[in-house]
Amino acid sequence: MELSQEVRDLFSEEMAAKFLATIDPGGTPNVALIVTLQPPPDGLKDRLIFGEFLMWQSKENLLRDGRVAAAVVNTKLHMATLTGDFKGFEKTGPYKEHLDASNLMRYNAYSGMRAAGVIDVRDAQPARSAFMLGVPVDFIRARMHRAGDGDGGVSVPSTVRDKFVKLTSVKALAVMDEDGYPRVHPALAVAPAGDDGFVIQVTRYNRELADVEVPCEAAMCVVTFDVKSYKVKGELTALGYNSLLFKVKQVYNAMPPLAGDLIAPR
Repeated sequence: MELSQEVRDLFSEEMAAKFLATIDPGGTPNVALIVTLQPPPDGLKDRLIFGEFLMWQSKENLLRDGRVAAAVVNTKLHMATLTGDFKGFEKTGPYKEHLDASNLMRYNAYSGMRAAGVIDVRDAQPARSAFMLGVPVDFIRARMHRAGDGDGGVSVPSTVRDKFVKLTSVKALAVMDEDGYPRVHPALAVAPAGDDGFVIQVTRYNRELADVEVPCEAAMCVVTFDVKSYKVKGELTALGYNSLLFKVKQVYNAMPPLAGDLIAPR
């Protein structure tokens, strides 16, 4: 499927938050911040490329199962989501050369990327936007839900929890769909639910979350404007009108040099 110019422009923005959802060996979703996701330099409208750069779990998942989903959210809260099929890594050629020459790769403090990943787009939603003034209202609604501690969760360290509930951070929630592909949804309004969970507000820009069959396994990744990123995995359940409860089972660091490290449970 060819992407619209608006969606391609969003994935072209270097400062936009970009997330890639893959499938773990057990058939559950994984989601990671992949800042190099972008349209290819050859102008193909049904393709995205990315750098294999400090990737661990996502790479292993891709080599087992090529079904993926992606999402992008820029600083003006314009966003888009899609699904696709991973077509492999290219260790040489124009895609890798293009990514190597990008600002993200030329000025990073770590080693260069090993290859360029290729994703063919399967389907995509039209670009959407969240109203700047509406996001704080969604936060208030999320915080109104009283979801205390329960059985089965792990305590999220306060430094991690603070990032997920920060007004200005961007979150992406990944779930599996009935067609066997993951789906990744922007989730800006997230509130604490005790010390082992989060309330996620369903609103206009992520309205498909209202149709997710719960309970189900889920993963959520956060990135802040000071480039801090963490990931949690756990179970998603219904909480009330236009809200979901994410019960955390695992907490991971998602930024180098400790990307992929398990934080909780120890």
